Amino acid sequence: MRVQTIFIGNEAPFLDEIRSHSNLSHIVCTKIRGKARKYFGSAFDYAKKHKIVTIEPTEFLSCPSPTDIIVVAGYPRLIPPHIIKHPRIGIINIHMSLLPEYRGRHPLNWAIINGEKYAGITIHHINEHFDDGNIICQDRIPIKSKDTIMDIHERAVSKGKLLLRKMFDMIGRKKFLGVSQNSRYATYFPPRTPKGGKIDWNEAAVKIKDLVRALVEPYPGAYFYHRGKKVIVDEVEVVRIPMVDAGIGKPFLLEGRYIVKTGKGFLKLSKIRNCTKYKILDNIPITE
Repeated sequence: MRVQTIFIGNEAPFLDEIRSHSNLSHIVCTKIRGKARKYFGSAFDYAKKHKIVTIEPTEFLSCPSPTDIIVVAGYPRLIPPHIIKHPRIGIINIHMSLLPEYRGRHPLNWAIINGEKYAGITIHHINEHFDDGNIICQDRIPIKSKDTIMDIHERAVSKGKLLLRKMFDMIGRKKFLGVSQNSRYATYFPPRTPKGGKIDWNEAAVKIKDLVRALVEPYPGAYFYHRGKKVIVDEVEVVRIPMVDAGIGKPFLLEGRYIVKTGKGFLKLSKIRNCTKYKILDNIPITE
């Protein structure tokens, strides 16, 4: 017999998989606006298309509907105890890291920024603390040197769908109880903000490149100011050039391309985002 499921979250990448393995009766969400809707999908739009009942989070938290399983993904607030105890079988979360590492918000972005070679995805039980419950299943995701956040997100979603199939198959078996996390290996990272994308040219070129690729659209982007104008950078390349008399963080032209000296090495600015109505730097492709 298929279990009854309620989903909590605003994005849509896992909803097809949840529907294929359970009876998805309600989606607890709010409308997504802006670029995120295009890149991550809207749970609200999905519910409307498939004629699934939607509930505002405040309404559901005050009066939850009966269900066997609650699946949470991308919900930024702590789930209160009365909701944790509410479903007949359990409440689980899809978290995009190899827990207990990278607890908190935006774990994939942080993994790239920190120069990790692997990210991950974990399905775990929810308890009274953020990203702390028993791990049901998880898998790791390679991060290649040229991957952007959207490359990693796509892989994480694919892995997450496979893990969801495994999780639904575990229901009713001992494996579904999961294993406790080892808090000695726990790390936590706070939510990213647009201000956190400002480039520090005193950093090494490789580290700046990691920041840039972690914040491509639909994220606000890595940026700096040139002649009083904000420049959002979507692609850079670490280059080796002869030593030049240039100040750190000051773009200069070399063979038709802008180069910037960093605290260690040089970066070629390959692509900037069209965040204004005019071209700030010449000879650089602008993303529309």
